Amino acid sequence: MVKPVQTRASVSVASSALSEGRMLELAEKAAMSGDSDVGRFRVEARTPHSTTVSLRDHIEGAELIRFEVRTDRAVGRTTARTAITFFRTKDGGVNALIPMAKRKLLGFSAYEIFMDWYVAAVVREDPNAIVTLVDGKD
Repeated sequence: MVKPVQTRASVSVASSALSEGRMLELAEKAAMSGDSDVGRFRVEARTPHSTTVSLRDHIEGAELIRFEVRTDRAVGRTTARTAITFFRTKDGGVNALIPMAKRKLLGFSAYEIFMDWYVAAVVREDPNAIVTLVDGKD
């Protein structure tokens, strides 16, 4: 099945100063500090190497998008990367005629805001962090 292009959007952060635990704490803080007009972030699960976050709409509480922040520690550097694991697109009407790869994810703008907040939080604590952004746009 072809996925929308936006599902490839992610941010990868590498830091020699921050631990895996701290990277995950910053991801949770970034999620909890943000509330958008689309919905509210909620931390769904946490393991020693990942945090799962969902965005739920304000009205029904339906999950719009879910993503993970996964960490790894190797060669004196901690890396963290986001990845969308669940998404919804607008259904019906004219949108049903749009090919799946071109459909827009519900809540994607809030996910972009989360990525910005997360990067800002990491860079505040480690100005030498290396950031790689995949924007998920055509």
